[in-house]
Amino acid sequence: MDIRHRFAAPPSLRAAREFLVRLRLWPAALLWALRAVRARRRLRAAVPGLRRVVCGPVRLYGRTVADYTASDAAATDVEQVCDLLDAAQVPYFLVPGEPGTGGQRQVIGVAEAYRATVLARAARHFAGTAGFVGAVGPDGAVRSAVLWADGRLPRALRRADVLRTGVVRLGPQGQVLGGLETGCDIEFWRHGRDLGADPGHLTVPGARLPDVFEAALVAPRRNPVSEVLPVAAQQPAVVAGRRRPVPTFAAFAEPGIDEVRFPVDAVYTWVDGDDPVMAAKRQAHQPRSGSVIAARETGASRYTSHDELRYALRSLEMYAGFVRHVYLVTDAQVPDWLDPDAEGLTVVDHRDILPADALPVFNSHAIESRLHHIPGLSERYLYFNDDVFINRPVRAEHFFHGNGIARIPLSPLKLGVGDPHPLEPAPNSAGKNTREVIRRFHGRLITHKSLHTPHPQLLSVMREMESLGIEELARTSYSRFRSTTDVAPASTLHHHWAIATGRAVPAEYRFRYVQLGTPDMRRRLARLEAGEDVDFFCLNDVDTAPADRAAAQLAMRAFLERKYPFRSRFERAAPVAPRPSRLTLPVN
Repeated sequence: MDIRHRFAAPPSLRAAREFLVRLRLWPAALLWALRAVRARRRLRAAVPGLRRVVCGPVRLYGRTVADYTASDAAATDVEQVCDLLDAAQVPYFLVPGEPGTGGQRQVIGVAEAYRATVLARAARHFAGTAGFVGAVGPDGAVRSAVLWADGRLPRALRRADVLRTGVVRLGPQGQVLGGLETGCDIEFWRHGRDLGADPGHLTVPGARLPDVFEAALVAPRRNPVSEVLPVAAQQPAVVAGRRRPVPTFAAFAEPGIDEVRFPVDAVYTWVDGDDPVMAAKRQAHQPRSGSVIAARETGASRYTSHDELRYALRSLEMYAGFVRHVYLVTDAQVPDWLDPDAEGLTVVDHRDILPADALPVFNSHAIESRLHHIPGLSERYLYFNDDVFINRPVRAEHFFHGNGIARIPLSPLKLGVGDPHPLEPAPNSAGKNTREVIRRFHGRLITHKSLHTPHPQLLSVMREMESLGIEELARTSYSRFRSTTDVAPASTLHHHWAIATGRAVPAEYRFRYVQLGTPDMRRRLARLEAGEDVDFFCLNDVDTAPADRAAAQLAMRAFLERKYPFRSRFERAAPVAPRPSRLTLPVN
């Protein structure tokens, strides 16, 4: 028998011992809590704009901000950490972050020997601020956190392998815009000779070579490159940060094989159907359209706008800082709140991309078929319906691999079999027509729809299909209103053609769909507002009953204003009060 088992304390004795330990620690914990309460009172009196906030199991103070983007917040947080380390003359290095952070939160590594210096300097640096510090668990989440202003850190934080420091940023209504998932991580790296048992997180086979490992720096957790840095690999380098250069090691400074290094643009389509001229134009052409399709596909709710585009662009600016340029495709119109001369924005008229004899057009499928004619559009771009929003920071790698292959958002829902039918959803009919195209050109069967998310696009794929004179695609370009003969050029057709030709692969998109006017609409909105674990969401208005439309619109607009409270650079400096109702082009 193992001697350790022979002399192990019985469960009742162990429990009693643990209770006594907690009992001895309780007075110290109580004293710390009382001091922290007094410190927070002083902080709140001295710093305006602070509010109490609950982040998971942690109670902190948040700071009300006047604007917010995830990339700016991340740049500020890493700059604060670099400044305090520079002031303390502590050497440090940038560590590549895991893709799950959305490419925003930065990681700084320092040697374990500098822990006491770092903590002391940080306490002085963040004194009098709402800066938090938390211990990061193995899953990357913060389980416990305090304010630097609370005083001496609890033992668990003083000894943590990874700390996260930042500030909880609040919107004007006290809503959390960036909580404990934001900030800058500080990793304490040890020398191999100082490690006891095998850490268990090393992913480099043979890393514990005796003549290398002892002097090597070893990370406290995994990273995308290597958890072990031999002395020979500790060659200094510098990477360009958003606001300042940041020191690192050469192995951490090179672009990864799957890092996107090419430009990515964004394209939105929009039309003001409530404009009397537009409404008259649409009415004049509708009797001659010959369209056969379910009434819900052209009904009032399909055209009603809740100012989605305003908030969709806000979400893009808040969470997708990698986008190079935004193109807004309209029919000689712009929203009254939009600044058409804003930096990074180009308004494109239907006349610039569609044949003259195809105009006017009221069908999003027709417009999608010609987006690749936008002058200056990048080879790889994202197509957004204006009811699709970004929920949290994302990177270009969400949509494309580093070699340019697109990551396609296929839906678990299927197209079904049989011919297109006027009463089925328009995406199903369009998908069935696309199935015939893919079968004819590639001899493959397609079965799945696409999600209501941003759609990664390849300009060359659209040009290739157009050059082949595909009958269904050409017919869709001239389909003035939605029809059961359409294809969906930017979703089902593009995606499956790209997959069939080796230029795209299916990928997982974390996504939430909310249909307005349904009984579970408010519950779904509440889950999103509470921080649901999704990257994108769609607020779709499909055949909402007239009696429910006003209440649904009110709930949706209130949600979007809380979610995206700050004006984007695409909006006029003097905001124009939104009209209660506007019509937009129906989209998938």
